[in-house]
Amino acid sequence: MSQPGIPNLSINEETETTRESIYFQKVILFNDSVNEFFHVENCLMKICFKTKREAKKIAIEAHEQGKAVCYVGSLEECETIAEQMGNERLTVSIQS
Repeated sequence: MSQPGIPNLSINEETETTRESIYFQKVILFNDSVNEFFHVENCLMKICFKTKREAKKIAIEAHEQGKAVCYVGSLEECETIAEQMGNERLTVSIQS
């Protein structure tokens, strides 16, 4: 039962809101004309912990759409992933 003036939130909804604000940062991979598809796939597997199938799907999406989400995690994790991807000469950014 809800009381007037008090939001009707369950514990799970409050937990999800907190989790989203902490853990839902995204590393976005952008398409470029410099890196070969094979190199992008390998970086996604090695750095972003993707399977071959997931890496191929992300690389294709970035190629066709211009960008793709390649990693989701905390800000600290995303900063580490973005730095490593940048070291491989891939263009990435972090979004919340």
